[in-house]
Amino acid sequence: MGLRTFLAIDLPSTLQSAIGENIRPVQRELPGLSWSKHENLHLNLKFLGDTAESQVDRIRLVVEPAISHVSPFVIACEGFGVFPNDRSPRVLWIGLGGDLDSLAALAECIDRAVVPLGFPQEDRPFRPHLTVGRVKKDHREVGRVMSTLDVFTAPFPCGSLPVERVSLFKSDLRQTGPIYTKLWDISLNA
Repeated sequence: MGLRTFLAIDLPSTLQSAIGENIRPVQRELPGLSWSKHENLHLNLKFLGDTAESQVDRIRLVVEPAISHVSPFVIACEGFGVFPNDRSPRVLWIGLGGDLDSLAALAECIDRAVVPLGFPQEDRPFRPHLTVGRVKKDHREVGRVMSTLDVFTAPFPCGSLPVERVSLFKSDLRQTGPIYTKLWDISLNA
């Protein structure tokens, strides 16, 4: 049986905790959502899905040279948003700002690098965000409540995220929520 993997930027625990503190008031108002554990928060660059264990090292061998020219950069948390829309939300996320051009270029390098290993290239544009919650039911009611909370306009002072390395994670899905384990990471060109 294979692994379920993804390439991502791991958040420092201080930023994970700050995000957890900032979303707590929203969690109290929207208790029916499935909330991400703050220690699981990460910035997904490429979901790989089913991955043979034998591919773990091969993924590193293609990703490392593909991102060797990328220097560290900084992005920042900028506020709440939802997919697909605020009337009937399914995913609650934190949007990002800062050096998004470097972030998009990093994601594109990774996306292209893993294609020869059998992972399909993304057909949607890269939309960087941190998923903090999922709406399982009553989407329209959740949208109505959210519109009364000013979550889309309130400041979100969580801090910045230095992007210094890319990590490969495996995800074990459990009834209590996913458990993410880092398999390796690659430092960006300092």
